[in-house]
This record gives sequence, C-alpha cells and structure tokens, in this order.
Amino acid sequence: MQKVLIAIALVLYMIGCGNSASKRVYIQDNRDAASEQSAKIAETGTEASKSNMTISAHTSPGHVTIMEVAALYTEGVALDIALSDDGRFAYIAAGDAGLVVVDIRDPYNPAIVGTYDTQDYVNHVEVIDGKAFVAYKAQTWESYTRVDAFDVHDPYDLKYLGHYENFGDKNHKLISQNGLVYYIDREGFKVVRESDYEVVGRYDLFDTAYAFALWNGFAFVANGRNGLTVLKVQ
Repeated sequence: MQKVLIAIALVLYMIGCGNSASKRVYIQDNRDAASEQSAKIAETGTEASKSNMTISAHTSPGHVTIMEVAALYTEGVALDIALSDDGRFAYIAAGDAGLVVVDIRDPYNPAIVGTYDTQDYVNHVEVIDGKAFVAYKAQTWESYTRVDAFDVHDPYDLKYLGHYENFGDKNHKLISQNGLVYYIDREGFKVVRESDYEVVGRYDLFDTAYAFALWNGFAFVANGRNGLTVLKVQ
C-alpha cells in the first residue's frame, strides 16, 4: 500500500512539473510575442513620426494631392516648357537638343512628335498665336542672345521662320490660379495658399525641375535630364 501511495505521489509530482513547464513556456512565448509586437509598434510609430516631419517624393501634405502619372525621356536637358493654346502639345526647350515637341493629349502617355535643331543652346520657349519662340535666356532672366521662331500650327510639321533678337521676359516657374500659387524651387514642385502662404501640396523632384506648365489638373514639368515629368494635381 505504501508503494502505491508513493507511485501516485510521483505521478502527481510529474504532472505538476509538466504543467508548470508548459505554463512557463507559454508565458515566455507570450512575452516574446508581446516584445515583438511592442517593437513593431515602436518602429511604426517612429516611421509615422518621420513621415509627419519629412515629405518624400511621392507624398504631399495639406489639401492638395500630387502624384506622378508619367515620365518621358527627351534628348538634351529639359529646361523650359510651354503648351499650345488648346493644351494638346508641349514644347520643350532642351538645351543643345533644340526644340522637342510632345503630344500630351493623353497626359498618362505623352509621346514625342519630333525634335528640331536650333543653332544655339536653348533654355526658354514661348508659344504665341501658333508660333513657338525658342531662345537662350541669360540666368539673370533679363535678356536673350538669340530667338529662333517656328510655325507650330501643325505640330507634326514645324516650319522654321527665322530668328529674332531681344525678345520679351517671361519665366515659367510660378503660376497663380484660383487662390493657389504653384511654383518650383530647388526642392521641387509646390502649392501654397495665396492667403497665408501655407504649403498645401508638394512633390520632391530632387533639384532637377526647371519650369512647368499647368493644364486641366496636370502639371507638365521640364525636369532637366529626366525629360518630361507629368504630375496630377488635385
């Protein structure tokens, strides 16, 4: 009888130890999971803080959403841009590559119509009454050395009209429209409220944007060696 009692005691002891061990393992596992979850929450919180402090290339703060919808490589360096009166074509002054004409009727799929050589390096373009004027504009934005003129009534068949001297003075770096000011600077494309100059939209273009044009909710950016960048602005 004594042996039976001892055996029962040993069995109960072993069961108790087994349960304790399993409980310890279970608790340890919970602690590991909790630590991992806490770490994830902390990491997420840190990232959220960072996103609130900095603006990446594909986000914008405030009330205006800006997203890149297309990019088109062009020869040369896209330094300036102007649109046709109907917003169907973009004309890009592309440095030593001359004048580049782009079909932008579908902003999501811009296509190059043609590239036209100019005698000099060009960094400015203006479209007036069906004519494109392409020029080198001094960095002081005060004068030109030469202006080449093209008849662009038919964008697929440009005609060279000759050259002019000392053309007007207009840059394509800032547009004021419907209480908002759109502009580019060394940081990228920005939108501010005209009433208080609070930034309500921003898109980082990594110090490459030179000029832009707006049409029907899209910004067409002359984006240096990156060519044409199309942004949807809502």
